[in-house]
Amino acid sequence: MQPAFVEVRELSASDVDRIEADEPAGKGFVREMWRLQMLGRSMLLVAWVGDVPVGSGQLDLSAAPIELKNLNVRPDRRGQGVGTALVVAAEAWMCAHGHTRLSLGVAVDNPAARRLYERLGYVATGETSTVTYDYVDAEGRACTATETDESLVKVWNATVADAPARETTYLSGDGRSRERA
Repeated sequence: MQPAFVEVRELSASDVDRIEADEPAGKGFVREMWRLQMLGRSMLLVAWVGDVPVGSGQLDLSAAPIELKNLNVRPDRRGQGVGTALVVAAEAWMCAHGHTRLSLGVAVDNPAARRLYERLGYVATGETSTVTYDYVDAEGRACTATETDESLVKVWNATVADAPARETTYLSGDGRSRERA
C-alpha cells in the first residue's frame, strides 16, 4: 500500500466520540487523554487519513523532560509514514512551546519502533525501566503486561525551538513532511 496523506492534529472535543467508537469496550483511553489534556497535563496528537484516525501519540506534559508516550499506529497503516508524522508533529509542538528536548521509551522487543526513532535522531540514554500495567485488548478483555523500555532522547538547539509554530503537520504521499499552508 502506498503512503497516505496524513494529517496530525491535537485531540479536540469533537474527535473524542469518533475515536472512542474504535476502542474496545471498556478501554476509555481517549476519554482519559481528553481529561488529562483539559488539565494541561497531556497532549494527544492524532493522525488522520481523511476522516479515519490511524494513530496517536501522547505528550506527557507532567514528565521532566516531556515524554512522548503511547505511540500507536493501526496495524494496517504501519510502514506508511504515520509513526514518522506523529513524531515530527510532537517535535513541532515542542518547538512551538519553547522546548528543546523530548524523551521516549521504546520496548526492548520492538526493533521496528527503535529503528524509526533512531532514524529521526533519537539516541539511547542507557537507562531502562520495567513496568507492569493493565490494559484492555482489542476484544475488550482486561489484561496485564510487563514491558521493559529503553529511554531515548532527542535534543535540539534553541534556534530550532524559536521556529514558527506549526499547529498541524502533514505527511505527503512521498513521505516528506509538509506544513499546512
